[in-house]
Amino acid sequence: MTNNEFPFRAFAMEYGTFLGIAWTIVFFIYVIAFRTGNSMFLFCASWGILALAVMPFIFAWRIKQLQPKGTSLGILRGMGFSLNLFMFACLFSGACEFVYFRFFDQGQMLEGCTTMLLTPDISEQYKQMGMTDSYNQIMEVFKELKKLSAFEKTEALFNSNFFVSMILFIPVSFIASLQSTAKINRSANVDALSNNKNTQE
Repeated sequence: MTNNEFPFRAFAMEYGTFLGIAWTIVFFIYVIAFRTGNSMFLFCASWGILALAVMPFIFAWRIKQLQPKGTSLGILRGMGFSLNLFMFACLFSGACEFVYFRFFDQGQMLEGCTTMLLTPDISEQYKQMGMTDSYNQIMEVFKELKKLSAFEKTEALFNSNFFVSMILFIPVSFIASLQSTAKINRSANVDALSNNKNTQE
């Protein structure tokens, strides 16, 4: 199998969908945490963010190892894999978030955030740290966010995900483009996938 025949777009779509599912799961953990005020869910979501930052690098390493030993995807195709990976993840999570905000939320998530910030313990912590102005600004931001439509809320989250994706884009592309060090040739399975795709076409 030559390097140009490697179906990196198919793998980017598959891995991007997995990454989008993971983003969506963490998003809903945050939703539960804010709506219930349960700090355990907030703690789990925080660890989930760390896991989400690591996942693209695992996928990039996996795509590198799928190359025949001693070959590489190349920097341009590595960038194509990374771009498609994050694009599918952003689109999948964005679609799920829009459905939630449009049909299920009814402003309850932001209301839960505001309620959590208004608790005496949190407001007192801000005062003790001398961040009263910051606290007031945060409350004003949440008031403005409540006025947004479902599409505008989704757009804000999509832009945030896209910004993070662009930060991770270069290192993920670099890892995907490295030369394979696989001890066994895994290209047979990739060849089968490529042949099936050609047959369907």
